[in-house]
Parts: sequence; C-alpha cells; structure tokens
Amino acid sequence: MFGRKAAEKLDDAAATLHRRYGKAGDAVANAVITPARRQIDTDCTRCARGKCKKH
Repeated sequence: MFGRKAAEKLDDAAATLHRRYGKAGDAVANAVITPARRQIDTDCTRCARGKCKKH
C-alpha cells in the first residue's frame, strides 16, 4: 500500500513529535501515525539512515 518514502515521512514525523513534545508527542504519534506505519513492510528508516535515537 505504502512505500519506502512514505515510511520515511512517517518516521520523521514521529521523531519530530517526540523531539518537540516529549511524551505527549509520543502519544499522538502512537495514536495517529503507528496504525498507518504498521501497514508498511519496511524497518525503521531512521535506523537505516543512522538518525534513530529510539532503537
């Protein structure tokens, strides 16, 4: 359904929410972004680019 570029955008949006709003941003990301992100069969794109601080 979605591709690698969509996964990158969703991962970046979740990271931005976390960075700007902390736990509140994580809650929003988990409620809004995670369901769409689960449909993509790609690992964390931020890990692949060396920018992930969660994994």
